[in-house]
Amino acid sequence: MWGRRVPGIPPSMSTSCLRARSAGTGRPGRPPVVLLPGLGAPGYLADTLHGCAAATRAHLLDVPGFGGPGPLACEPEIDAIAAAVASWLDQPSVLFGHSTAAQAAVAVAVRRPDLVHALVLAGPTFPPELRRLGPLAAAFLADVVHESPSALPGTVPHYIRAGPRRLLRMIRSAQHDAPERAMPLLTCPVLVVRGRRDTLSPEPWARSLAAAADGELVTVPGAHTFPARSGGATSALITEFAGG
Repeated sequence: MWGRRVPGIPPSMSTSCLRARSAGTGRPGRPPVVLLPGLGAPGYLADTLHGCAAATRAHLLDVPGFGGPGPLACEPEIDAIAAAVASWLDQPSVLFGHSTAAQAAVAVAVRRPDLVHALVLAGPTFPPELRRLGPLAAAFLADVVHESPSALPGTVPHYIRAGPRRLLRMIRSAQHDAPERAMPLLTCPVLVVRGRRDTLSPEPWARSLAAAADGELVTVPGAHTFPARSGGATSALITEFAGG
């Protein structure tokens, strides 16, 4: 179930529109895991959430708010999402961001390094060559032929709820972002993960981001939305990187 407030969140946040789905139990010495969905579609990360919950308390945030009816938690832009997440966090956490949410996760870690224990960036977007709609559309078509239909139930309903105008606004915000400038500013451990067939997060781009933060790069089977079909493997990468 989606909840508007999670135990541990300050009372001042109780009226926030940010919804979270939580699972698992906190354990001594194990920071919680906070998952941020790409392009605002939280459903495809449900398996990753439950995999992480086997090791620690885990939360899947609905940002900017396409996961359910009602007002958005924030505007559908990278900076606004980062601000909403930074306000929501109340303890050092392992922050996971996929696709456009990887860019938001980087922004959170730069703004509030005290609240980010470790950072996992999955399929981070967009290299400079994909910051125009034409090349991005070509990369999307090259990627989609390798995607699994298992991603559709966890993404399409949220995209329909968002509508094309909000989706385009979020994409354009991600294209205007430059995460490569922020990576050297990170002070936490960083893991970058990409699917072998991911044309939206090409290998040279992912490798350069990891290197800029003195982080690690892991390549896994699949295309851009690999967590949708490999939630168990994705959650294992997250929890093992964060401390086993």
